[in-house]
Amino acid sequence: MKNIPEISFWKNKVLQIKEFQFFNLEELITDDLKPKDHSPYLPHRLNFYAILIITDGEVNHIVDFKVHSLKKDDVMVLSKGQTHAFDEFSVYKGYLVVFSEAFMHKYMAQSTIAQINHLYNYFLAQEKINNPDRNQILLRVLQNELKSNSSSLPNIIASILSVYLLKLNEENTRLAAISVDNKYLDYFNNFRLLVEKNFSKTRDAKVYASDIAISYKHLNEVCKGVVNTTAKAFIDNYVILEAKRLLVSTSLSVKEIAFILGFDEPTNFLKYFKKHIKLTPVEFRKTLT
Repeated sequence: MKNIPEISFWKNKVLQIKEFQFFNLEELITDDLKPKDHSPYLPHRLNFYAILIITDGEVNHIVDFKVHSLKKDDVMVLSKGQTHAFDEFSVYKGYLVVFSEAFMHKYMAQSTIAQINHLYNYFLAQEKINNPDRNQILLRVLQNELKSNSSSLPNIIASILSVYLLKLNEENTRLAAISVDNKYLDYFNNFRLLVEKNFSKTRDAKVYASDIAISYKHLNEVCKGVVNTTAKAFIDNYVILEAKRLLVSTSLSVKEIAFILGFDEPTNFLKYFKKHIKLTPVEFRKTLT
């Protein structure tokens, strides 16, 4: 069975800092750095956190089947677990900063990680942020610091990223006009993480409410307050998103995908998918491959 292309790091690039990389986007299409295990121009799933910064030109970047138009000075954060694809034909320049969850927990403060998790919550984040001044500072400092041989380099880089991402989170909150009680956000994030982990085992919102020790009614209030939808609708939306990721990023049969998603019968998955998308899984796959 072929698995979804899940990309950790480009294995043929020497890592100066374990589980952290800093790319000039033009490097990604050269013969020596172009990934051998996947095409960057086809949807692939990230197993790390990323910051995409455009420094010149314009590009349409695809993230979880949505097209995002980015131009000079735009920045977009990509979360662990998302699928994305680079545009093969646009003329643009930029940088990609990537780091793992392990890097975060080893070198960043827990309070910082909590704020970064809000920023990387792709159900809340803005599509893009135009951030010219801070982008330039980040790129300049990274380029300078990565030339050093300091034994404290990982801590220095983590500190630089922490400041940048905290400021980015403030801007994202301002643009999105997010005004949600922190307790609601905590409950929602716990719910979201449980859904991402267990969606193939259960799609029952009452089970998730019990797991985070709140009532089903309260969970619905949390979801409506944070993402303006019910808990059940959130679960359904996530299952459909996972189905799309598998349909586009793998050659698995519809039957295999149905079982991976936790459906006892492929026909039940067909009905479920068509109810939400108005297309069969095969029809959807043909539209994007």
